[in-house]
Amino acid sequence: MQLSFWVVILLAIVQGLTEYLPVSSSGHLVLVETLLDLSGEGGLGGVMFEVAVHAGTLAAVLYVYRRRIGSLIRSAWIFSSSGFRTSEATAGDLRFITYIIVASIPIVLVGFFIHDSISAAFDSPGFVSSMLLATGVFLLFSRMRREKRGLTLGMALVIGAAQAVAVLPGCSRSGWTITAALLLGLGFEEAAEFSFILSVPAVFGALCLEMFMEPMDISDGRIPVLILGALVAFFSGLVAFKLLLGVLKRGKLYRFAYYLIPVGLAMVLFFRLSH
Repeated sequence: MQLSFWVVILLAIVQGLTEYLPVSSSGHLVLVETLLDLSGEGGLGGVMFEVAVHAGTLAAVLYVYRRRIGSLIRSAWIFSSSGFRTSEATAGDLRFITYIIVASIPIVLVGFFIHDSISAAFDSPGFVSSMLLATGVFLLFSRMRREKRGLTLGMALVIGAAQAVAVLPGCSRSGWTITAALLLGLGFEEAAEFSFILSVPAVFGALCLEMFMEPMDISDGRIPVLILGALVAFFSGLVAFKLLLGVLKRGKLYRFAYYLIPVGLAMVLFFRLSH
């Protein structure tokens, strides 16, 4: 099945909405591919289509947090151009950058050592369904918040470990990292900001790795498909951001578990019975 106009829009919307809502974009894309028989040659448009829609959602993060990211870049530039001297004006940003670097270590190690095993998991819809169920259960723990405290290196490393777990298809990156941050004592807005800015190097690195390791088709006929997919993923990602931040402000992240748990259970049963 080749990518039609409506299939492109469907897949890009699924990617955009589920990338930031704590319901797992990878899991939903695998299930959509399986249930609608989009696998095979040309089914999902190949690596370049996946890169395009992920680039669209990455652009949504950069847009939403453009001021914060801009401040981090300016502080890093001032730090490097001043002979690596820290000033009062840049200390907070440099500390945040350090936390991002530390939190990125687990996912780099996972990607380096068990990349092939993770890739194989995408071919098992039953496994994906069970991970959706596990993510739903984990989200329930977001109600068990600790007393609010500031971010530390240890907390950053734990949140990074949660992000590493979420490379498994069916495990929501935003769901696992934000829930981990809340359990450690971060506030809702702080947890969301750290989680999403942490996703920037992770997603960018994954895109570079994907383009390097897999063949890509960027013929003229595919360029409109790639542009459409990226744009739809970008705008649907912005919608997902607004929805999630509203839910977080009300302290209701756990409510996504009421969707994931029955869906995960239903899909586990479906794939077991179908096989």
